[in-house]
Amino acid sequence: MRQMIYFFKTALENIQINRVMAFFSLISLSLTLMLFGLFLLFYYNVQSLLESIQEEVHFSIYLSDPVKNEVVEKIKEKLSADARIFSFDYISKEEALTLFHKEFQDDSLIKSLGGNPLPASFEVKVKAAYQEPQKLIPIIALIKEIAGVEEVQYGSDWLENLNRFLKVLRMIGVGIGGFLAVAVMTIIANTVRLHFYNRKEEIEIMKLIGATHRFIKIPFFMEGSFMGFLSGGVAVVMLFFMFHFSKKHLQSVGGILGGILELRFLPTEFLFGLILAGGILGGIGSFISLTHLLRLRIPVDESGRN
Repeated sequence: MRQMIYFFKTALENIQINRVMAFFSLISLSLTLMLFGLFLLFYYNVQSLLESIQEEVHFSIYLSDPVKNEVVEKIKEKLSADARIFSFDYISKEEALTLFHKEFQDDSLIKSLGGNPLPASFEVKVKAAYQEPQKLIPIIALIKEIAGVEEVQYGSDWLENLNRFLKVLRMIGVGIGGFLAVAVMTIIANTVRLHFYNRKEEIEIMKLIGATHRFIKIPFFMEGSFMGFLSGGVAVVMLFFMFHFSKKHLQSVGGILGGILELRFLPTEFLFGLILAGGILGGIGSFISLTHLLRLRIPVDESGRN
């Protein structure tokens, strides 16, 4: 317990002694983590928007003319029994014509064709777990086999583009995250390195009186982790104010776009994850830096203590 108190006090002393350097390091780390938070915020809102679009994914089943009641009932039974189907609506030829008249005032085309050329159909919505094109294909294949089904239409192209866009976003996120993680570790490693050099005489004396590498490392390791956690917290606060300012500004000047877009802030687990990532990266950066410094300046003695 005494050792932990000593380690913590030493870590705080390192920051206090080098407070100007620590302040600028804190600002740099906070801005770096905030950049990653901004990407997370963008990705989270884009994914939410695309998921809301996916909820409207449906396909249309067009029936052969004339429509047979037994075909309609058979399709209803198939759709009702399929656990992958969320809901469906049957639209008769007469209902299809009524909907056409509501949407298009000019019915000269219908009159020129004579009678009612519109087919009866089913509008089918699938559950969220089956809205990807690869999972829709088996459902549609089964329906196409039913006698009396003329055609099945669904937006396969835009669904594939949607999924491809999300995959690209994830890859970009991994790349940005990796780059910023290296940046965070580099900043903390350099900060700890400078703090180490400021106390090198004290460290040399500690080594002479028997201090192990581990005993020397821990305060600097705690310092790096503490700065990482603190930077993560500052980044979250900056992100929060930036988000609410941007949201308010978008709603005031965005017109129709501002009304449609319902921006959402990151969930609590994302925010804690950002703070935790800062602490972990800070610890890793300080550990790498200290290991390298101690090997160069203070070799391990013959007894193998470290």
